[in-house]
Amino acid sequence: MSQDTPDKSELMRSNIITLVFTVIFLVLVVLFWMWSAPDVVDTSPVGALNDINPYVTFVIEILVLFGVFVFGTVTVVNLRLQLTDVRAGWPEIILMIIVVAVIAYLAFGVNAMGGAVVLSLGFVAYLYLLQE
Repeated sequence: MSQDTPDKSELMRSNIITLVFTVIFLVLVVLFWMWSAPDVVDTSPVGALNDINPYVTFVIEILVLFGVFVFGTVTVVNLRLQLTDVRAGWPEIILMIIVVAVIAYLAFGVNAMGGAVVLSLGFVAYLYLLQE
């Protein structure tokens, strides 16, 4: 793993980009949650997706939550590096997994939470193996 730290301007640009993507994915989570409400599901895009195949909505929800995890984690890691000049460790990554799990459980239930956590852990394992 490289010990070189990027310039502050590069970190700021990266933080802004990843924060924007995190917010976009969080907005998508809220939209899917609102569209899944029982009184509007028949007239919403989620209802149209459910008519095609109910699993399509489930997979999209999990992938959107995975996007929140990926971009949120990159934002947290870069922000920690920018503010303290110390690379983020496991507590930040575990905290982001817990945050995404709570959001997934509250918005979509235990099944979506399980899928999002499995994808998030797979991504963490991939990054861990990548740095070796």
